[in-house]
Amino acid sequence: MRSASTTGAQGRAGGSTRLPANIAPRCLTRAQAAEYCGCETVEAFDGWVRKGIVPGPITGTHRWDRRAIDRALDRRSGLISGATTSIDEWLAENAS
Repeated sequence: MRSASTTGAQGRAGGSTRLPANIAPRCLTRAQAAEYCGCETVEAFDGWVRKGIVPGPITGTHRWDRRAIDRALDRRSGLISGATTSIDEWLAENAS
């Protein structure tokens, strides 16, 4: 995954800042999330979101959490127990 710049952010010297090449950004754009998941198109990724294979964007943003995608795929592939609920599932079950 290529490094991301923080558009509009000013570094100490007044220039834009970039993540080092060895650090993947945690928050991904829709296109980056699709690529990260190995989907050939953004539309295919949208289908995964609709089917609940991967979560939607972080509430109030247009960015996907890379760790949430990893966790969802780990759960789908059986790497972690299905008994482990997502924060959204927990909130829905424990809402007053």
